[in-house]
Parts: sequence; structure tokens; C-alpha cells
Amino acid sequence: MKEKITESQAEQMYDDMLDELQSIKIGTMSYPGSYVLKELDPIAYRCGFTEYLDYLAEDYDISDFY
Repeated sequence: MKEKITESQAEQMYDDMLDELQSIKIGTMSYPGSYVLKELDPIAYRCGFTEYLDYLAEDYDISDFY
């Protein structure tokens, strides 16, 4: 039986994955990749999150999201 996770847990996992990949540096300031993507292109963020949910569905029960 697959472990059930909430949508907020899945979103945190997605943010963590984005943040591990890259941080964005502007001048001397550095920002997490998930924050930058969410703020600058929320549509791309949601599309990526939807694709990430498909990936998570292999290992987790995300049936309550749909």
C-alpha cells in the first residue's frame, strides 16, 4: 500500500527539489529557485508541480488531489 501524502506535503517536496537544483543570485542576494519560479512565473510553477505529481504518483497515494 502506498503512503498517503497531502497536497501541501507534495508541494513542499517539489519546492525542496527545485531548491536543491539551483538558487538564484541577484547581486549579492541569493533566493531559492522555488520562490523565484513561483513569484515570476506562477503558471510554469504549477505546470511543473503537476508533472511532479505524476512522478510522485508512482510511490505515493495522491488520489485526493484530483
